[in-house]
Amino acid sequence: MKKDRKVYSILAITFSFITIIMAVLFLFGFISISIDIVMLFLGVTQLFGGLSQINMAQQMDSKGITKGNKVVGRFSVILGIVIIIAFIIKTIL
Repeated sequence: MKKDRKVYSILAITFSFITIIMAVLFLFGFISISIDIVMLFLGVTQLFGGLSQINMAQQMDSKGITKGNKVVGRFSVILGIVIIIAFIIKTIL
């Protein structure tokens, strides 16, 4: 059961590292991918980070901390979805 709780955190950390590595390699010219791909990974990172934050808030006991974590988690999820949708719209158009 505890492994299920950590999945979002592990995915968020993994996509964070991938995003940082891709952004640095892109900025120094080592890879010639589009910056849109980096933004897609950033959106996925935000999405999983927000889900991890919400999951963590549900496990805490204090109401003040729980409410703050849920708000931050929801904001991160919304931001991730907006970035992913922007990538899809830009790709289609």
